[in-house]
Amino acid sequence: MDIDVRNRIQEWRSAISQHLHNPSFDAEPAYLSEPMNYALQAEGKMLRPALCLAAAEAVGGDWRDAVTVGTALEIFHTFTLVHDDIMDGDELRRGIPSLHKAFGDNRALLSGDTLLLYVYQLLSNVDESKFLRVFRVFNDGAMDVCKGQGWDMEFENNDQVEPQQYEMMIDLKTGALIKLACHLGGIVGGGSDAAIEALSRFGLLLGRAFQMQDDLLEVTSSSATMGKSLGSDVLNEKKTWIWIDLKSRLSEAELDEWQSIQKGGQLEDHHRVQVEQWMIDHGTIKRAQELINSWISEADALISSSLFKNADMLKALSDIILNRQN
Repeated sequence: MDIDVRNRIQEWRSAISQHLHNPSFDAEPAYLSEPMNYALQAEGKMLRPALCLAAAEAVGGDWRDAVTVGTALEIFHTFTLVHDDIMDGDELRRGIPSLHKAFGDNRALLSGDTLLLYVYQLLSNVDESKFLRVFRVFNDGAMDVCKGQGWDMEFENNDQVEPQQYEMMIDLKTGALIKLACHLGGIVGGGSDAAIEALSRFGLLLGRAFQMQDDLLEVTSSSATMGKSLGSDVLNEKKTWIWIDLKSRLSEAELDEWQSIQKGGQLEDHHRVQVEQWMIDHGTIKRAQELINSWISEADALISSSLFKNADMLKALSDIILNRQN
C-alpha cells in the first residue's frame, strides 16, 4: 500500500477512534455501559467510515465534516455484528470473545440495542441543512441491512436458493451499508445528485465484492488471521454463492464424504482444506474471483468520471477490498 494512502487511512482511523474511545453516553449503569464500551474498543477495519470520508472528499468536500456520520456508521455496523454473533452462535469477533460470549446474551442484546439508539443521537448532530436527507437515507439503508439479514436467515431453511437470490441478499445485508457509507459521504460533502447516485452504485458493487471475499476467506483463511470464528457457515451449509456453486458440482462420492464430515458436528482445519480443494478442483474459487474482479472493475469505472474532483482514496479503498486477506 502507498505510504501516503496508509497515512491518510491512519489519520481517518484516529479521527473515528477518538469518538469510539470517548463516547458521550452515560457511564451508569455499568451493566449497560461496560459491554457498550467493550464493543466499541474492539475496532474493526473501519472500512465503512473510511469510504464515507473518502466519498465526501471525492465530491470536493472536507472529510472532517463527515467524521460524525462515519462514526455513526461504524457504531451501527458494530450493533449489527453484536446481533449477528448471537444469532449465529459465533464466539469470536475482531480477535476477542464476541459480546454475548463475554457478557451473556441479555447484556449483549440490551447494549446492542442501546448502541443503535446512540447512533441516532450522533446523527442528530449533522448540519441542519443536510440532516433530513441524511436521516432518511440512513433509515432506508438500515432497513435494507435488516431485510438482508432476514433473507439470510430464511435461506437457511431453503434448499433451492439460486445464485441470483444470494446476490440480492448480499446487496441488502452487506452492500446496503457500504452503499450507505458512500451515499452519505456524498451528501455531507455537497456532491451533485449524479455524483451521489454514482457513489451509491459504487458502494453497492464494493459490498458485493467484500462479501464474496468474506465467503471465500471463510474457507481459505484461519480464525487467527480473520479475528473471528470460522467454519460455522460452511458446516451449516449457509447459502453463500460459493457453496451453492460448489454443491451443484460435487460428485456422489464427494457428497457422501461431505455428509460424513457434517455428522462430526465440527469443521476441523483438515476438513476446511478438503472443502477448499474441492472449490479449486471444480473451479468455484476461480469463478468467484472473476465475479469479484468484474464488480470492482465496474465500481472503479464509476468513480473515474468527471463527476469527481478527487477519487484517489476511493480507488485505494476498492483496491484494499480486492486484495484483502482478512
